[in-house]
Amino acid sequence: MPSNTPEKCKKSLNIDLANKDELFDLIVNNFPIGLVILDEDERILEFNPTAEQITGFTREEIQGQKCHEVLVGIPCRLSEFKDLPPKDRVLIHSEGTIHHKDGHEIPVRYTAAPLITCNKIKGAIAVFRDVSKEKQLEQHRRVLISMFAHDLKGPLAVAGGLLNRLKSEKAGPLNDKQRSYLDAVLKEVGRVDKYIRSFLDIVRMEAGQITLSKEPCDLKTLIHDILSSVQIKASQKDIRIRLEVSSKHIPLVELDKTQFQRVILNLLDNAIKYSPESSTININIKETGHNVVLTIEDSGPGIMEEDLPYIFDPFYRANYSGDVEGCGIGLAVVKTIVEAHGGKVWVQNKKPPEHGAVFSISIPKIAAR
Repeated sequence: MPSNTPEKCKKSLNIDLANKDELFDLIVNNFPIGLVILDEDERILEFNPTAEQITGFTREEIQGQKCHEVLVGIPCRLSEFKDLPPKDRVLIHSEGTIHHKDGHEIPVRYTAAPLITCNKIKGAIAVFRDVSKEKQLEQHRRVLISMFAHDLKGPLAVAGGLLNRLKSEKAGPLNDKQRSYLDAVLKEVGRVDKYIRSFLDIVRMEAGQITLSKEPCDLKTLIHDILSSVQIKASQKDIRIRLEVSSKHIPLVELDKTQFQRVILNLLDNAIKYSPESSTININIKETGHNVVLTIEDSGPGIMEEDLPYIFDPFYRANYSGDVEGCGIGLAVVKTIVEAHGGKVWVQNKKPPEHGAVFSISIPKIAAR
């Protein structure tokens, strides 16, 4: 990349199509977040000044090196994308950690995408930013909410107990209207209790206080077992759930079946909620590189672009949620459990004219370890 020498800076800069190299240098040098560009061999071609600040590496030190050897935490394995059809080669929005030159870890939030020409991957581009301060604030918020949730559990249990005593007519007989009111209140108390428990599970899992009991698992079998429990809810809206497996021999993955069932149930529950009546929910399982990828796609309204980076944050309610019940914690549980398994989860919208959301989960296959 040409340097900004005094002689060069004295010249008037004409930003037009005839001066693309100079315009490219201007953008890269002033880009406010880290930028890395790879060639088809996964070697680093470009590394901008903001990326240098975040990582401690200079462009000269890192240029030409294999991305995954120096930038652990950013998706650099292009081989995982080469066998996918063009429609599946999408932006990846996620979080990870990059090792600074001095060894300490830096949490980053990144977006990555392959560079494609003539249906062939010729490289990749990724942008990333340091989210250390955000993570500290998140930790403080998590501790405060956790304490608040713990404090709520006691009064909630007492209230639930008293309501159940009223329902059993310990304080006298009830008429039909009183009983219906009590049923409605007990239902809401149960929902609040469920939300509190889910959030506390997130906090415990992120703190390493929940141990996963992993065992070899066939995802196809696991999903078949789960489908029976959601078919009734789907049939109420005349929704068809279709499972497609890309090959007969999908590798096993190592899962805590109980926890991973929560992941799939949460995603299917969302898909059913947001899908219109008489539509289809498609589930697909395929092997991709070192991973097994599970996708669940619905025919709902999709997710607004500005909501996509935050959809897995606790208590975040996307603008498309409308009147659908929920407190925005289900997808946070999904993300926490998937990442505890060493996997990744992301979401994208279908391409027009189709509409709907596509949730994808990538889990390392056992053979890759």
